[in-house]
Amino acid sequence: MKITLDTPLSEIPSVGDKRSKSLARLELNSVSDLLFFYPRRYLDLRNFKKISMLSPGETASVKGKVAAREEKALRGRTSYLNVALSDGTGVLFTVFFNQPYLKDTFALNREFFISGRVEEYKGRIQMVNPLYEEYRDGKRDWLLPVYPLSEGLTHKYIRRLIKLVMDRLAEYPEEILPLKNRLDLKLPNVKFALRNIHFPLSDMNLEKARNYLIFREFFILQMGLLLRKEKEQKKSKVCDTGINEGLIDVFESLLPFKLTKHQKKVMLEIVGDIKKGMVVSRMIHGEVGSGKTVVAVFALWLFSRTGVQTALLAPTEILAEQHYLNWQEFFLKQEIPVALLLGQFPEKEKNVTREGIKNGDIKVLMGTHALLTENLQFKNLGLAVVDEQHKFGVKQRELLKEKGKDVHYIVMSATPIPRSVALTFYGALDISTIGELPKGERRVLTYIFQNEEKERIYRFLEYQNSQGRQGYVVTPAIEGNENIKSAVDEYDKIKRDLPDVPCGLIHGRLPHKEKEEIMRRFREKKTGILVATSVIESGIDVPDASYIVIEQAERFGLAQLHQLRGRVGRSGDVGYCILVPESYDDGDVMNRLESFVAAESGFEIAEIDLELRGQGDLLGVRQHGIPPLKIGNIVRDMELLTIARSEAQEVVKKLPPEEIEKKFLKGVFTND
Repeated sequence: MKITLDTPLSEIPSVGDKRSKSLARLELNSVSDLLFFYPRRYLDLRNFKKISMLSPGETASVKGKVAAREEKALRGRTSYLNVALSDGTGVLFTVFFNQPYLKDTFALNREFFISGRVEEYKGRIQMVNPLYEEYRDGKRDWLLPVYPLSEGLTHKYIRRLIKLVMDRLAEYPEEILPLKNRLDLKLPNVKFALRNIHFPLSDMNLEKARNYLIFREFFILQMGLLLRKEKEQKKSKVCDTGINEGLIDVFESLLPFKLTKHQKKVMLEIVGDIKKGMVVSRMIHGEVGSGKTVVAVFALWLFSRTGVQTALLAPTEILAEQHYLNWQEFFLKQEIPVALLLGQFPEKEKNVTREGIKNGDIKVLMGTHALLTENLQFKNLGLAVVDEQHKFGVKQRELLKEKGKDVHYIVMSATPIPRSVALTFYGALDISTIGELPKGERRVLTYIFQNEEKERIYRFLEYQNSQGRQGYVVTPAIEGNENIKSAVDEYDKIKRDLPDVPCGLIHGRLPHKEKEEIMRRFREKKTGILVATSVIESGIDVPDASYIVIEQAERFGLAQLHQLRGRVGRSGDVGYCILVPESYDDGDVMNRLESFVAAESGFEIAEIDLELRGQGDLLGVRQHGIPPLKIGNIVRDMELLTIARSEAQEVVKKLPPEEIEKKFLKGVFTND
């Protein structure tokens, strides 16, 4: 039988209907799927321990002969097979649950490699459901691939199927780069890579295969992102004339403060995109308090003054309202009608705003998810700005863009983004970075206090209030339980223990008018301590707030802690951040929090957070057509990711989009 990359696995000898369904559960439908189905690890049969040297808790491999076996039925349909293996130094018991067919496999005196986690049970050492491989002298692959499995499949069967396919394959996938480029990058060819990822002849061959396949995956991903970027930044029909660099100086003259060098740099980048006739598609990220909002307002002003409508989408009502209150007067002075739209507004008020948007009277609209509803229709939306973009799903962000034609698009992130993440998630956007703070370096001193030191913390809060300083106390939940601290309970406790300190409580469930009044009182310094949930994390700007206490700090991510810490010390004076973990006893928790205390910049924290969490499921789902990574890791393989991006850029310059899609991207990006 001739086998091609497109041959369905159901047509391969030995597969059949039952196995075909099992393979489909692993998303293996064609020969191509199978070839790029990578082992999750390898069983190294060269490195095994003597049974007498095993210790409970470790993961290890041993080689031994079957000395005895016992099969036993338990209640219901449960059964187990207990196999005793000996290597002359000791005995290891291996227990296999609900696999009675293994009785014939583990015949007496047969020799096996066994790999798994060592446990102690009733005074003897054992492994439960370990990996196993029969040893036959002279016929041994020393590095055995271990695959993800589904019911009805075994590692041995997957290996046999892949070997059969490779032996009969008529042609391998087309090379992604010419020979010269591969030689320059020290990459092998695709046939070598696929054979050695599944059946490596040596550690060196395995490393070469992995490097090739990681590069290939990153290269195809970057190719798709760059092509998408090119499509989205096609020639703009919206607002492509009458805009120049001089307008940055005009904008600055309208402000009561001076722009920073970095703010001007990003504004120049936006103007440059427009002057090239491109649709702006840009991410702005940088330190907390670095002035991203001012750049966003510049963009809103720049476009709305030409007659098109603009919109700013914020994740919370508090943040949306803050933007509106801070900038309403600015726009009205320029005779640019501006409005705020929130979900909690009365329907009559929302209808007036909707009508103003539909007929084009309102030029700048700020709001929350209410901007995404179907019954909001813009007359001529020219620019969409999304603040705190990570708080929205990809499809939500796209909904705003879809309310106009060739809409210019800016997303903002107050969390600095590691380069590897930027290249992967946001490779279809231009990236702008604001690296300096408007008032110079902000100093926020960060400390970790034990739960038992609450009285000391309260004395600190009392002293701060006596000096006319304000601050926040943040808890993980509105109403907690025995495990989670409650904002409501903490508010009651502070009111009781610090009766002379005016205290407020804010969280997401409060009505809009009530939240508005609470924030107004805090801004006017009528409230000393504001107890809150993480609702204050995004963009709250009260310059005189000088301290923040974060209860159960271990329940917040490092990026989230950085956002919260960024709420204080914004006036230029020293700020204080106090982390109060539930317990000092968890080493991992304390290491994470101590790394946060030591880190000063958001970029450093973002890298630490990524290192600590790992890639995880960051790319585990298809987000708006971006495929998950099967073998590459953006933390570990950053160098290959950067090289792949560079090579992809060269190809995109030379080949027409149709050829790129046909050659590299068939079936890769789900919405293309």
